[in-house]
Amino acid sequence: MANEIYNTSWWGTALDTARTAGTNPDFFGSQFKLLTSEQDNLVTNGDFTTDSNWTKLSNTTISGGKANFSNAGGVSLYQNIGVLSGSVKVTFSVTDYTSGGLKIYVGGYSIGTSLIEATAVGDYTVVMDTTSGNGNIIFGSTNNFTGSIDNVSAQLVRCDLDQIEAKKCLADWIHTTALKDLNN
Repeated sequence: MANEIYNTSWWGTALDTARTAGTNPDFFGSQFKLLTSEQDNLVTNGDFTTDSNWTKLSNTTISGGKANFSNAGGVSLYQNIGVLSGSVKVTFSVTDYTSGGLKIYVGGYSIGTSLIEATAVGDYTVVMDTTSGNGNIIFGSTNNFTGSIDNVSAQLVRCDLDQIEAKKCLADWIHTTALKDLNN
């Protein structure tokens, strides 16, 4: 079987980091780059330290390190995070709440298809499919949200730690087997 070219797609997500192995001396350690928590934040200025990077519509402002909504309806705040293939994990905090509900979705979907509706102070997390979106992460309301948000983050969804460990074991086995074949 020497010199046979293999279709490596069956290795799954584990090989997604193979391209970075040249820049990372520890290939197996680089497997942890597969974790969702290790992905870059696609949102710029998610802590609202400045009044920039977000498009604000009526009744929405950025001040005091928060995005503030005052009786906001429809699309109220959005940012382009790029057209992606797959899902993103979005987290944000409602820091002040008076009334209504705030929904989050990606462009291409209507406000009614949001997976969650924030109706109280707290931390929120939602995983959204971005494949039919226009690259925007959008906050909006159908019932006049009044409150503030902070700490918005969006990361590509990859693997959970238990999946990484299984793939690492598979990669270790393949690596060991390949070295034996090379030595023979």
